[in-house]
Amino acid sequence: MSDAAGLVQFMTAVGEMARGASVPSTLPVWSRELLNSRDPPRVTCTHHEYDEVPDTKGTIIPLDDMVHKSFFFGPSQVSALRRFIPPHLRKSSTFELLTSVLWRCRTISLKPDPEEEVRVLCLVNARSKFNPPLPNGFYGNAFAFPVAVTTAAKLCKNPLGYALELVKKAKSDVTEEYMKSVADLMVMKGRPHFTVVRTYLVSDVTRAGFGEVDFGWGKAAYGGPAKGGVGAIPGVASFYIPFKNKNGENGIVVPVCLPAFAMEIFVRELNGMLKMRRQKAELIAPAKPTPRESKFLSDIDDQEGLRFQIPVINFYRKDSYSDLDSSMGGNYNEPVKVIKKAIAEALVFYYPFAGRLREGNGRKLMVDCSGEGVMFVEADADVTLEQFGDELKPPFPCLEELLYDVPGSAGVLNCPLLLIQVTRLKCGSFIFAVRLNHTMSDATGLVEFMTAVGEMARGASAPSTLPVWSRELLNARNPPRVTCTHHEYDEVPDTNGTIIPLDDMVHKSFFFGPSEVSALRRFLPPHLRKCSTFELLTSVIWRCRTISLKPDPAEEVRVLCLVNARFKFNPPLPNGFYGNAFAFPVAVATAEKLVKNPLGYALELVKKAKSDVTEEYMKSVADLMVINGRPHFAVVRTFLVSDVTRAGFGEVDFGWGKPVYGGPAKGGVGPFPGMASFYIPFRNKNGENGIVVPMCLPAFAMEIFVKEIERMLKGDVNPLVNTNYAIIKPAL
Repeated sequence: MSDAAGLVQFMTAVGEMARGASVPSTLPVWSRELLNSRDPPRVTCTHHEYDEVPDTKGTIIPLDDMVHKSFFFGPSQVSALRRFIPPHLRKSSTFELLTSVLWRCRTISLKPDPEEEVRVLCLVNARSKFNPPLPNGFYGNAFAFPVAVTTAAKLCKNPLGYALELVKKAKSDVTEEYMKSVADLMVMKGRPHFTVVRTYLVSDVTRAGFGEVDFGWGKAAYGGPAKGGVGAIPGVASFYIPFKNKNGENGIVVPVCLPAFAMEIFVRELNGMLKMRRQKAELIAPAKPTPRESKFLSDIDDQEGLRFQIPVINFYRKDSYSDLDSSMGGNYNEPVKVIKKAIAEALVFYYPFAGRLREGNGRKLMVDCSGEGVMFVEADADVTLEQFGDELKPPFPCLEELLYDVPGSAGVLNCPLLLIQVTRLKCGSFIFAVRLNHTMSDATGLVEFMTAVGEMARGASAPSTLPVWSRELLNARNPPRVTCTHHEYDEVPDTNGTIIPLDDMVHKSFFFGPSEVSALRRFLPPHLRKCSTFELLTSVIWRCRTISLKPDPAEEVRVLCLVNARFKFNPPLPNGFYGNAFAFPVAVATAEKLVKNPLGYALELVKKAKSDVTEEYMKSVADLMVINGRPHFAVVRTFLVSDVTRAGFGEVDFGWGKPVYGGPAKGGVGPFPGMASFYIPFRNKNGENGIVVPMCLPAFAMEIFVKEIERMLKGDVNPLVNTNYAIIKPAL
């Protein structure tokens, strides 16, 4: 007869009559013919919610030992769960978030076979989907059961964002045509039951109004469904009900009905997602007294564009150190103790990291080697490594929790130069995350320090490579003189904004293995096909990114290629040098030329930019810093790429083996989000070695970027997007 909205309408009418009204304020409307099938009926949409699913393993739910339990989700709980989803999905509705979480936890608890399909039906009120909407007062059933479907393995092994995307897609399917198609299906298929095998059904009644019904004695202390798991098949359904807890917090209560064995697992999984136990941040000082002195940074370190913090994260799997763990009596707490001690010992050699940056004349940066120490956070998370997905790559869920921004610690001046967090996971694995003040070191220098910590943790008395300061080698000459062209520091007029709107950024990683790289090389003429993978990927990504952002054709676009200059000097910089020793050579073209020309055009520009870096070039950069007041590199319509495939993050061993992932924690870092990407060594789930590239773009641009990359990998020479440029097909 009615759905929740219709029932509340009747209850409200009773309440109004009880309080003396002669007629309801909203008059009932029958009009059920509006939701009848068409003549002739025709199913025009896909309706997997009515699939006949083979019940090969039973309905999964044994009905002889059912447990009912309710779960409250207030602001803090919802906020905790949002940490598990990537930034571009964090504006998802609470319904979408909770549905994704509960579906995933419920599936884990019921232990279906990995390859079996599992489903969630999301009740969607369709009253406003019609044009015009259904009449005010309509009290029939006016909802759909759109369904999200995947295998149990994919749902449980992928990050939470995977489930969320499926739920969002299912909800978006409901339109007026969809509702008409459902009505037609009912007539054509004999009014089938929705699928119940391995299915979860959720209904949001937070706006239905049960709690507003007043019979003359005020509103209800509780109003809503009497229990979860209702319906022909117990345990399938849950409701989202508005609720105020005993602390006065408004939120949502969700009744869940599961077999006893499953409820125990469900509670544990859900609690694990809501908990992160973090100890109070502390400072780790060098293990022995160190020199108290001031050390100037070089003029390459001391650039405006390096005055920010950069995050790095390494994941260590318990399996990779099971023998060692056994020898320690199975005490997986040991990594925190061992690493803390090793940091203190390594800081004896790398004592400038224990100091604080100060500013001198002309904003010149120096390290006050005060020995105060680096910031350290110890944490425990009730999650397993597997919950981060079967492929560990950026963006990582809960990054803000795995590398906690200790209040007051993130400044460039007068703050700790390193923040390190070690988080134990409930499976015995652990995560080492570090945030570096970039003016102190580049990737090579940071890895050198991390390697030293690893060596001390494994029992060494000194690092195998002793640190070398020698920042004076990269200082400006006297007198300074700019002898090279440095378009990377041009003051670019921002005529149309920086192109990138920062309010809807999407993070996504792209894998390039041997087959992908081979496919992209086919876009190059024969004489360029022996270029480096860095040059090829940079050319491809720069071009696809430009297409996706749609700049004006005549505007200049740029790519900055970070080039390690350690071996550009004669003699090379000393082994152990851990300062910044790279340049930002730039390739520049108009958007039209970049997109209009074959890929070889971009590649030639990238190769030329890289070749510009020499010893003289580095000296010229240092001189320019002094002469021009340490300018920031150009950011307008600019893409920046840094290749860390040889930096060695994945080789750092604290005594528990090499990490399953080691490298930058996300793309788009720096003062201007979305500008930078990294090339990170990576092995995919198929065992292929390659490079993963985290990208950060506005949502509209990411959609185009993905299509452009896929097009090129398929060998299609024609851009999918109308760029307003005349495309010249390369002769391949």
